[in-house]
Amino acid sequence: MDIIKFNHHIWDLMRSITHGIDNTLRIIVDGFGVTMVQMRVLVELKHCQTCTIGDLADAMGSASGNASAMCKTLERKGLVTRTRNPEDERIVLVTLTDQGQELLQDIEGELSAKCDPLLEEYSEEDFEQILTGMGKLKEVVTSLHHAFDTNQLRR
Repeated sequence: MDIIKFNHHIWDLMRSITHGIDNTLRIIVDGFGVTMVQMRVLVELKHCQTCTIGDLADAMGSASGNASAMCKTLERKGLVTRTRNPEDERIVLVTLTDQGQELLQDIEGELSAKCDPLLEEYSEEDFEQILTGMGKLKEVVTSLHHAFDTNQLRR
């Protein structure tokens, strides 16, 4: 398959998948008083435990200023804490509060209650095929990215 066709198919699939996931999650997340972007910050913090604003921005594909503003909003809601790194005061460290962790657990609980019964119609093999395919896609995209390393490009 050529790159143009491949890119077109991947963009269509990713758009549909993202739209479907966002619409499903939004129904639940909105009821807890946070936005989808705020939820994404909370999930990233759950995974890394303590992140810098820069790390969060990179993980979310946003500018540091946007991540910083989002964290200020979440701090006002009592869901995260922001502290200066004692070794370098220019760096802001962000962590989930107990309230933030409880909110995530509540959201995940409701998500499981609503979605798990629907997912029972699919087999473990179905999920393994999906994950294997996604792993292969990641491998292909990483390979393409390395082929276009800016140090190797010539115009």
